[in-house]
Amino acid sequence: MKTLRREKEPPTKAMLDGIHFEGLVNAALDGTPPTEDNPLKEQVECCAEYLWGAQKQVTIFKDVDVDGERIVLHGVLDFLKAGVIYDTKYSKTYSVGKYLSSPQHPMYFSLVPEAYRFEYVICDGKYVYTETYDREDTEPIERKIKQFMAFLRQYDLWDVYTEKWAVNRQ
Repeated sequence: MKTLRREKEPPTKAMLDGIHFEGLVNAALDGTPPTEDNPLKEQVECCAEYLWGAQKQVTIFKDVDVDGERIVLHGVLDFLKAGVIYDTKYSKTYSVGKYLSSPQHPMYFSLVPEAYRFEYVICDGKYVYTETYDREDTEPIERKIKQFMAFLRQYDLWDVYTEKWAVNRQ
């Protein structure tokens, strides 16, 4: 409910770890690699080499109509390069398929119609993994949006959502 009401919460340690890791990768791409004593030096350099040449922090908006409702999709892509969207993750635990049900890659495919692949680049503190999703194997985001809208209406939360998440774009 706090998220639905847009109440600010302090970031969790996991969130801060993810922000820190992404910052290290971006710094390395900008020419400032981690110091020798940084425990993530090898993983950050691996990610930076993999992501070299990508556009960073690409912000995109798109209006869509879902069951008669105007919905504004918004995303900030960590990295975009040659038709592939990359998103860095830092997670203490990783198992194959962890992001299978995530709405992130379907949303970003909708935002970037030219993209044909989405790759999560995940670091667990020891190793770097990639989890790849292709456009043709990904269900359009509109289905998840419809499910979310139905949930909000079923639990009488639609008015809270529309009040707190309304967008005034001219």
